Amino acid sequence: MGEEMKPSAMKPLTISGFITAILLIALSIYVVEDLPAFGDENSPVNKYVKLFNVDADGLVESLNAGILPLQIKIKIEDMGFNKEENYPTLEEGNYRIEWSEKGSFEGGRLSEGGWDVLINEGEIFYNELIRYYFIKEENRNLTVYRYNFPVRINELTEEETATINIVTAGLADYRGYDTMGEETVILTGAIGVILLLRRRGRL
Repeated sequence: MGEEMKPSAMKPLTISGFITAILLIALSIYVVEDLPAFGDENSPVNKYVKLFNVDADGLVESLNAGILPLQIKIKIEDMGFNKEENYPTLEEGNYRIEWSEKGSFEGGRLSEGGWDVLINEGEIFYNELIRYYFIKEENRNLTVYRYNFPVRINELTEEETATINIVTAGLADYRGYDTMGEETVILTGAIGVILLLRRRGRL
């Protein structure tokens, strides 16, 4: 009689791989459910990201006068958007506040009605004010948002680069960083090839 075959036990590595796969699938479903509708111009990635809320009491008058309230400025800087982290400063004279009516076409998008905070980035050649923050009043609170890359770039990128496509325009506008990244990749690849082809016992 042949020896009876026993079912092989599942190895610990197989179990851990199975659990990891389940976790990755669950994470993917969670992320996909939170994705905005394709082409939604008001999605965070295309427009702005909420930073925080503050009580509107006494602050609306300051915004209407073109002055950024101190408590909003402090909160923005405490979140890391400050000079030490290489962000443009919110010092007096370095920004301008503009009111945009609801439904108006501002910053490449339809405005929901609120205050735009435009900041001077200190560029050498295109030294103009750029939309950085949007402040909206709702339910006796002021909600502060930070404009994302497409909104900040779309306003001037066509003029600067003669390119409408946002991806190409972004690369053209920051071609120095792009070129530096390419050189880093090429250099790293070259070093990797040299190490792979080296003789045993030598560098």
